[in-house]
Amino acid sequence: MGTKTRHSSKTHSSHKHSKSDLKPSASSSSKSYYHTHRTSSGSLKRILYIGNLTVDHARKDILRIFRFYGPVQRLWVSKCASYGFIEFVRARDAHYARCRLNGESIGESGQRLIVDWADVQ
Repeated sequence: MGTKTRHSSKTHSSHKHSKSDLKPSASSSSKSYYHTHRTSSGSLKRILYIGNLTVDHARKDILRIFRFYGPVQRLWVSKCASYGFIEFVRARDAHYARCRLNGESIGESGQRLIVDWADVQ
């Protein structure tokens, strides 16, 4: 993933939900959902930024956690292991993972993950 990336972080309350809790409400417009979750080229976003990782977070553990939300195409973690990027096969799975895992603490460190859209340019 040799492209430039940036992210923005927003903290959400952390509590467990199922995928069915994430369906758009009747009041939300599907047109606006698909507009805001598209890249500049028009394709749906599938790549997430993962921040606040520690060296205790093994690659296999990160994959196990994110694969719960759907098939993962690839994972890249920085050499210092403080951040990474994950690409899902389907955009809706990336959306579910982002909504559920942002702000969640994983592992023994108690660090809260930052999970947000990767702004691939």
